[in-house]
Amino acid sequence: MRFRRKLLALAGALLVASAVVTPSAAVAEQQHGGIQNTRIRMFNTEPFRPLLPGDTNEWGGGRLISMMFTGLVGYRLEDAAPYNAMAKSISTTDSKVFQIKIHRGWRFHDGTQVKARNFVDAWNHVAYGPNKLRNNTFMDKIEGYRDLNPVTGEPLTKKMSGLKVINDHEFQVTLSAPLSIFPTMVGYWAFYPLPDSFFRDPAAWLKHPVGNGPYKFKEAVPNGHQLLTANRHYKGVEQPRIKELLYTVYPDTSKAYDALVRGEMDFMEAMPYDKITSGQYKKDLPGRYTDRNFLLMQNLAFPSYLPGYDSPDLRKAVSMAIDRTELIKLVGGGQKPADGFTIPGLEGYQPGQCGELCTYNPVKAREHLAKSGFQGPLQLHTNIESGARTWMGPVCQSITATLGIACETKETMSFREFRQAVVGRTITGAYRSDWRADYPSIENFLSPLYRTGASSNDYGYSNPAFDAAMDRADRAPGKEAALELYREAERLLVQDMPVVPLWQEWSAVGWSDRLRNVKVSILTDLDVFQVKVVC
Repeated sequence: MRFRRKLLALAGALLVASAVVTPSAAVAEQQHGGIQNTRIRMFNTEPFRPLLPGDTNEWGGGRLISMMFTGLVGYRLEDAAPYNAMAKSISTTDSKVFQIKIHRGWRFHDGTQVKARNFVDAWNHVAYGPNKLRNNTFMDKIEGYRDLNPVTGEPLTKKMSGLKVINDHEFQVTLSAPLSIFPTMVGYWAFYPLPDSFFRDPAAWLKHPVGNGPYKFKEAVPNGHQLLTANRHYKGVEQPRIKELLYTVYPDTSKAYDALVRGEMDFMEAMPYDKITSGQYKKDLPGRYTDRNFLLMQNLAFPSYLPGYDSPDLRKAVSMAIDRTELIKLVGGGQKPADGFTIPGLEGYQPGQCGELCTYNPVKAREHLAKSGFQGPLQLHTNIESGARTWMGPVCQSITATLGIACETKETMSFREFRQAVVGRTITGAYRSDWRADYPSIENFLSPLYRTGASSNDYGYSNPAFDAAMDRADRAPGKEAALELYREAERLLVQDMPVVPLWQEWSAVGWSDRLRNVKVSILTDLDVFQVKVVC
């Protein structure tokens, strides 16, 4: 998320953390048709890519896309369980051929109807290899995907054979093999529909994106802000209640936090680590925060294309040189030490998958370092906005103290520059890599990150045995059988340790005294359908 990535908040019983509304608190300005004539100001990072669902897999763009679009499936805020959104029904008898019916009456922001072909055309566009979209591999389970992504040469077609439009409100999806979690997957951004206007003039559309969600794109100023406005004709179960959502780009989380405390910002879903560690946020935002574990994971990624960093023994050495329990005390105390490549709260999670390799053991760490032949220095990179300096310094100190090699932290790039270096493979060392659930399954913490050539496998990891194990899991006859096979695939990763798992994130979310009825999802999203603004 990617991730970091991204769930559309629409319905369900929610985790509630609300300030008390006093009798004198006035609702901000006048309401028009149930929509408050005001705005909520939120933190954001500069989107790495244009706001095209099939080309976005990080949270700077995902925050916006999740408000601008509604997919076939949404995810409940309290546990990310899927429910039908634009889909009227998704049915199958064999988990290979799916009949998908969509609700009538939905329209894109340009007034055109959302039809079955808008999903089919969008999916084909994402899958077409020459388009080089970041979420391309999310389509790889659909029959005909390989024809659009040949190993050599150019594709001979632009359409997957597994997609068939039945009528304006129904289409059929045929997968190359059964996949029991497919109905859960299709709520992710890659599967959002696109209007005809995109295909008529993609360049113009990218300047002013048009979706079908509760909020419409209004404007964006590079490295400044993005502004969305309520869609008064939205057909979802819940309606937008706030006229505008203003997302402001801050150079780092500390400056964003200061703006929140001063009342210049209304909502921040990831406070700086130092404010969490000290507990300062509780003093600065009395009654205006919630803190808990979320469906986010923090890792250290090691580029397999860099000499030295490609050694599994180096990665094992680093993993066993980190005392996760002590490190967590430095960053807030609520994180859960990683014991595998997935986290609690995901369907199929099994504790202890990483075994001793995720346990602090200086003696064995030095043994693995000796096998690797790595002499140092070891570089750990992050972006300026992340606030990760709070824990990356202690990680480096632990590595140096345990392994006897120099360790350097690098925090010189903006998020956009950081992502460009990671994706462009110009980064010169290991780097912070957090992952936010796209949907609540362990498959989502495995397939996009570790399959050969997967959408978020930025470090170039490749293991044919792991790929084959994931394929077997995908083809399992039922959900429980699939989850067991995904767990087997996860255990194969321990042999290579493509990343060093650190912890499941525990975070504090805060808001200004303008907001009431604040509800926060398990992915740290603000429920914009329930929140109110007061003067």
